[in-house]
Amino acid sequence: MGKTISLEAIILQVHDVGESDRFCILFTKERGKIAARARSVRKPSSKMGGSLLPLQHVKLQLREGSAGFMISDVQKISAFDNKDVTAFLNAQQGMELLLTTLHDEECMENLFEATLKFLELCSHSTGNVVLPFTIQLLKIMGLLPDADNAYFQHCSDTQKQYLKFAAKGAWQELPELSANERTIFSGLCAELLSEISSRPLKAGTVINDVRNACAL
Repeated sequence: MGKTISLEAIILQVHDVGESDRFCILFTKERGKIAARARSVRKPSSKMGGSLLPLQHVKLQLREGSAGFMISDVQKISAFDNKDVTAFLNAQQGMELLLTTLHDEECMENLFEATLKFLELCSHSTGNVVLPFTIQLLKIMGLLPDADNAYFQHCSDTQKQYLKFAAKGAWQELPELSANERTIFSGLCAELLSEISSRPLKAGTVINDVRNACAL
């Protein structure tokens, strides 16, 4: 039997497998993106099934063996409020960005904390939170040029100020962008994201731009 480890995680995605198992894609604070299987959690008698769902912030006990990770226990820390459709769709876009850009077992604690903040803002903010999250993700991954770089030479001063605040996670201080300015930023982020996306993305303004950039 493999050793048992304790990890803090955000559940990005789940897949039901077999008669009652669940396969979870996790973004962990300590080890980055990993996959783990939970046995028999879809049975009515299981105490873990309700906690092993997407957008949950959890503490996990896992056994690491030759066949991979097995979840032996889970404790819910917090859950994303998905009652609002727009908030849910924004959160899903953020999770898909992580699924397509994170490498397996690469610890990125700064991005983990930014993701928790992103999910909280999805629940409470009526504004666009996906774009600033995308910008900060690019910054943390070392893929975001400075605001004064030639890459952003056609951007306005307001856009550059937005870029600086978003990159450092000061999302409450973001200046207001016009629809056209936001569209331009989405396209610029799409080009940068296309360099690291591991598979086609599905939905959302930034994500659609990434898919188009990948097709060029």
